[in-house]
Amino acid sequence: MNKISTSALALAAVILVAPITQAYADSTPGWYVGAGAGGTLTPDAKAHTSAGDTKIAFDPGWNLQGSGGYAWSYGLRVEGEIAYSHANVGKVYGPSSTNGHLSNTDFFANALYDFHTGTMLTPYLGVGVGLALADADHIGVLANGRTYSDSEPEFAYQGIAGLAMQLDDNWAVSADYRYIGTTDPKFAYVSNGSSRTENSSHNVVLGVRYSFGSPEPVAPMHSTAVPQTKSMAPTAKPVVAPVPESYMVFFDFNKADLTPEAKRILASAAQEYKRGGVVRIVVTGHTDTVGSIPYNQKLSERRAAAVKAELASLGVDAKVVKAVGAGKNGLLVPTADGVREAQNRRAEIVFEKK
Repeated sequence: MNKISTSALALAAVILVAPITQAYADSTPGWYVGAGAGGTLTPDAKAHTSAGDTKIAFDPGWNLQGSGGYAWSYGLRVEGEIAYSHANVGKVYGPSSTNGHLSNTDFFANALYDFHTGTMLTPYLGVGVGLALADADHIGVLANGRTYSDSEPEFAYQGIAGLAMQLDDNWAVSADYRYIGTTDPKFAYVSNGSSRTENSSHNVVLGVRYSFGSPEPVAPMHSTAVPQTKSMAPTAKPVVAPVPESYMVFFDFNKADLTPEAKRILASAAQEYKRGGVVRIVVTGHTDTVGSIPYNQKLSERRAAAVKAELASLGVDAKVVKAVGAGKNGLLVPTADGVREAQNRRAEIVFEKK
């Protein structure tokens, strides 16, 4: 199977399981670890020998990968990675023998960028640089049967393009393509002499990532209805207007779905509406400070819309309900950017009465 079809199948596998998985938007910021495995295709390599250039063809191989790093809420990730790839020699062209294998143990420092889409699918791109230990094991390239078996440290680099799917607040799966190359190692023959050989590979890696960040406990969800008050002033003075009645519901991290407790509170709000006297209801959605401003604005609007839809299903006239989103603005609990604060993930419902 060629590189393109292998990559397509890997990405398709991630996308096809998306509909049956609970949707969590974007990646989770904070410290994480990851692991992966997949296939390796090593291009034909030139070996520059004392008898002239020889071309070496490799069979499809395999790879393993482990990483650990830190992700910021705006998309940047940095990580350290250890990777291993192995490919057997398939054929050596010219007056030579065919055997042995080529493997690489790579130590990379990677920088990646996650393109947040507001969905469970996150494309990403990355680059890495580091050190590779290239290992040739009894690769025969000369007519007299001489082989080279040697390990050489070389400068290594890679380019990464992939797609991740967030399964929940902690777990994500991914499929990516990696091109890995090194400076040409100079392998020594078993007897004497050396041969400088090209060294690169195309890799498809299926991976899993665990983020240590987790949502804090959701704050207790109680109605914040404010009782109406009457003025205690003398009858000769105007009566103070009643304070609008209000309610508040909370949401899980990165979610716009109403919890059972939120639905209970909205049922109480709907009963209050049915008592009469309400001229307008204003629903304002809010978010915490994790994620970008545009994404949180849309999330707050979805939360407000979810409340409006629930009230309508409970008999509240949709014409009197105005749903707006405030995004990161109007924090109930002031925090720095990128902080998961449960009490900021809310929607406020204010009744304006006659």
